Amino acid sequence: MSSTVPCAAPAFSGQRRSRSHQWLLLLELCCETKELSQLHSTLVKLSLIRNPHFSARLSLSLSTIDLSYARQLFDQNPDPNAFAYNILIKAYSKTHRPIEALTLFSHMLDEDSPKPNKMTFPFVLKSCSVETGRQVHAALFKYGLETDVYVNNALISMYMKAGSCFRNAMKVFDRMPQRDVVTWNTVIAGLASFGLVKEARDMFDAMPERNVASWNCLIDGYFKRGLIELARELFDRAPVKDVITWNTMVNGYASLDRMEEGRDLFDRMPMGLKDLTSFNLVIDGYSRNEGFEKVLEIFHEMRGLEICPDRFTLVSVLSACSNLSALEQGKWVHLYVKRLNIKLDAVLTTALIDMYAKCGNMERALDVFVRTEKKDISVWNSVISNLGLHGYGKEALEFFFQLLETDVCPDEITFLSILTACRHSGLVEEGRMYFDLMSRKYDITPKAKHYGCMVDILCRAGLLDEAKALIEAHSGEEFSVATWGALLDAASRLGNVEMGEYAAKPLLELDPKDTRCYVALSNLYSRGKEWDESAEVRKQMRRRGMEKLPGCSSIEVNGVVHEFQVGSAFNTLDEIV
Repeated sequence: MSSTVPCAAPAFSGQRRSRSHQWLLLLELCCETKELSQLHSTLVKLSLIRNPHFSARLSLSLSTIDLSYARQLFDQNPDPNAFAYNILIKAYSKTHRPIEALTLFSHMLDEDSPKPNKMTFPFVLKSCSVETGRQVHAALFKYGLETDVYVNNALISMYMKAGSCFRNAMKVFDRMPQRDVVTWNTVIAGLASFGLVKEARDMFDAMPERNVASWNCLIDGYFKRGLIELARELFDRAPVKDVITWNTMVNGYASLDRMEEGRDLFDRMPMGLKDLTSFNLVIDGYSRNEGFEKVLEIFHEMRGLEICPDRFTLVSVLSACSNLSALEQGKWVHLYVKRLNIKLDAVLTTALIDMYAKCGNMERALDVFVRTEKKDISVWNSVISNLGLHGYGKEALEFFFQLLETDVCPDEITFLSILTACRHSGLVEEGRMYFDLMSRKYDITPKAKHYGCMVDILCRAGLLDEAKALIEAHSGEEFSVATWGALLDAASRLGNVEMGEYAAKPLLELDPKDTRCYVALSNLYSRGKEWDESAEVRKQMRRRGMEKLPGCSSIEVNGVVHEFQVGSAFNTLDEIV
């Protein structure tokens, strides 16, 4: 008998540990709320949920999937330990609900609660304003954590992000008995973010050891201050370059509109390092610099490497198709989105509507709109705006009426779209009505663009005096080049020299090199037989080295976009095909 007892006990203990391990493994494998809910029910039935280890691991899994459920589980726990508190504080610190993290932290300060530890404070500090952060800083001394490296790193980060408190961060740094590479990197990144790149470089040079993040922090700081050559010098010296190093350089060149150098680095980037961010940075850079053909080129390279695009990629590519009027490529991207089963959100839906509309296929644009289940104001604005721009003014108004029957409220962009529709369709009375309606009923204050659009509506109808009166009644507004240009064009069309001169003066103040203004004014003088004034305007153009720029257009043939300028030598259609 005595010999069998010792053997039986370990066997039973081993089986229990094995089952516990299996449950913990299941917790790690669950990645949806439904699965975790079912597992939670099973743990309750088996009374395993009383085990703080199981409860904490379940909370940990839920905190990244369903934070409300995780909080419910926490509240049901009669005696949560510090680990359970830390799980939720960490989760809340990563959301837009930092007050919840601070509330939980305040509970931990109660006498009968588990005490905060070095894992608690970093996430609490992440949730703090600088005022609250100072109070948390003071609490560190109570718990003997004022010298902990991990906690002090978070404290430095909090002060650095506060803006005007980097001196507090430096005091913490100077008083630390021990520092790790994260400490130095946090200070370097903070100093660089304030534009103190010399001080950041001094810190970098003083570091006892560096990692790749150290180089990345300083390179990024140089680029943000426009110090391209210093950034490149550091990049070339870096002993190890990870994907962030390369992406930082590519992004830096792109942000400074130096796409040729950015593209050169992108092409030299090791193939195994290129990720979705790398491609998106180049695509964004070309988009901002109107290199729309390059956007499509990069997108096709990305597909060749089987890197799956995200919504940002697809919106940028659709925008490129719009600007190139590349309908066939736009259709292909739409099919690609369907094939990947990517759910259309408002931004992607708007990009599709804009692409089809700008490529001249309003039927497809409307089809996308109709098939969209949840239409927010940006989707409504897109379809109303594009109908108006294509001359379907009355149809745009019909969609506006449909919008008013929903629970979606029109905004200032909606009314700008409606006024644009009235402008392109010559709907003067309707324009006046909606211009009045936006402030009277919807309490939306018209901005310069709304006034400019209304001025253009009146100008196109030949109502120059009313347009001038509207401008003078709102002289505090900063009217755009387009507004004054509309008045000048109308004056030129109607041969009204006095009104043309009235419009040309502020127009040239806004843009002294506006060739179109000089040409319109010269032609206006010529129409009024004021030859000397017309000749003087032409002389001014020559003295300034100005000339009328040729027009530019593009054509899509067999899925390839070809651009050409008026008067330039270009291939015949047979050669293109």
